[in-house]
Amino acid sequence: MRISKSLTKIGFAACMFSLLVACDQTDPNTDKENDQVVSNNKSELSIHEMGDPDGLNPLTSNAANSLYIQNNIFCKLLVYDPQTLKLTPQLAVSLPDIKRLEEGPYAGGMSLTFEINPDAVWDNGQPVTADDYVFTIKAIRNPKVNSAQIRPYFDFIEKIEVDANNKKKFTVFSKTRYFRAEESCGQETFVLPEYHYDPENIMRNYTIEQLGNPDNSTELKNDAGIKRFAESFNDPKYANQKGQIVGCGAYNFVEWVTRERIVLERKKDWWGDKHQDNKVLVAKPPRIIYKTIPDLTAAVLNAKDGQLDVIRSIQPTKFIDLKDDANFHSTFDLSSPEQFAYHYIGFNCKRPQFEDKRVRRAITHLINRDEMIESIFESLAIKTNGPINPNKEYYNTNLKDIIYDIEKAKSLLAEAGWKDVDNDNILDKTIRGKKETMKIDFKYNQGNMIRKSIGQLLKDEAIRVGIEITLTPVDFSTLLEDGDKRNFDLLALAWVKTPGLDDMKQVWHSESDVEGGSNRLGFGNAKSDAIIDEIRTTLDPEVRKKLYYEIQQIIYDEQPCVFLFVPRELIAIHNRFGGTETSPMRPGYREASFELRK
Repeated sequence: MRISKSLTKIGFAACMFSLLVACDQTDPNTDKENDQVVSNNKSELSIHEMGDPDGLNPLTSNAANSLYIQNNIFCKLLVYDPQTLKLTPQLAVSLPDIKRLEEGPYAGGMSLTFEINPDAVWDNGQPVTADDYVFTIKAIRNPKVNSAQIRPYFDFIEKIEVDANNKKKFTVFSKTRYFRAEESCGQETFVLPEYHYDPENIMRNYTIEQLGNPDNSTELKNDAGIKRFAESFNDPKYANQKGQIVGCGAYNFVEWVTRERIVLERKKDWWGDKHQDNKVLVAKPPRIIYKTIPDLTAAVLNAKDGQLDVIRSIQPTKFIDLKDDANFHSTFDLSSPEQFAYHYIGFNCKRPQFEDKRVRRAITHLINRDEMIESIFESLAIKTNGPINPNKEYYNTNLKDIIYDIEKAKSLLAEAGWKDVDNDNILDKTIRGKKETMKIDFKYNQGNMIRKSIGQLLKDEAIRVGIEITLTPVDFSTLLEDGDKRNFDLLALAWVKTPGLDDMKQVWHSESDVEGGSNRLGFGNAKSDAIIDEIRTTLDPEVRKKLYYEIQQIIYDEQPCVFLFVPRELIAIHNRFGGTETSPMRPGYREASFELRK
């Protein structure tokens, strides 16, 4: 199969590398005073977004571009340094004191002791304390809160003990030695102010142990207090309303005009200003504006007109054109850092058409990734054969590429019993007494041309083997909801990862195969679950590497999705700013570090 460059360049003219964006958002602004023309102050920073995020509540949002904005409003105990890619303190005083416990109630487990920066305060002047961290974990564990996608990262926590003499110091206890404990405790969640998100102190009526005990699951889901808190916390006001999104970061959320812009303003008396020697607390721009422009060509024109300072996810062909554009290149610096992200096409493994792994493998054989990378991405992407980033030392290099082979696809489908019995050119098969056909749906987020074009290419090849694919664009929030509810046949999405160790439980464990969980594909069995569980408690990196290899091999053999490629992030940043070093950490830069050159 040859892919025409002219066809693909047109088909992919917008939204290249748009990973988790383009969602619809109810307009949170009811005050018309907010619907004003944003000033064009040269010191403010304007950043391009392909679409609105899915909300600014850190515990209930899923979209990657939500996280990028939240990074400036909220703080975590620890964050990844964008240059060294190592964990470094942000809200915490230092990295935690980690101990292996050999005796007592947590013998065989571990403890992690953190201390929050003594200067850290909320916007009302109250100190950020260990109680706020405990509240945040309780909110995540509340079974009615829409946080199932991050809950697995914290299920190892048995107890959190606050220091009686120092309300900013606390210790996390676990009966197991979780390999990712430091990252999960410190980096996986923003700390939220209890006084604001739980003004009735409802969650104080429940303990960490009580919320984490699976035997209490049914009782907790029916508990009046649990329901009352979750109903309030899940309210959209905490996701999009001014005055309701409160963190201890450097910026306040001040405005959201749907499909137009989100505006943050720097706090005048922010506690982090006392610690400017810590580069992850540096915050320079007085105002950051995220401008929603779905069309990339329009975004580039805006940048040339001085209305945008940062564009990411640039189409590769456009990126190369911009490098050759002397006028553009004289005012914008262009970068192409690698990413910890991958594109994929997911199968609903619970649908009868995809129960047989031979069918899933057959469809994978219909995609020519080499040609796609060359023709569409101008070689600015690499193939991946599994969920681990190829640059990580425990990526299974033994996994062979699944090449484009239409005859192999036909053979696998025939082996699986799919035939065109009624001579309508569409394969069918009787499964559990019911006739099923290979008429399937390919869902992607509306406006994302990369996913639309992948779907179109797959559709053109699939019909040759008797599979009829319908392309169905939906808004991004609906796409995520359909994924969570498993209301799809094929799903086009991407995962954005971190440089840290991979906890496979979030996506690949059968316990995450619940509504709101991240195991949207329905993958998992006793053997794969056992390996994932063992990875989580294996501290020896060499032993863990063997387990990683094993689970990747199982996923590869079962083929619950088509792993496509890891793209480079293509970025343009106006050179009137300094402090703009790019990074493999998404979104590829730390906008709070940008400072107007003098």
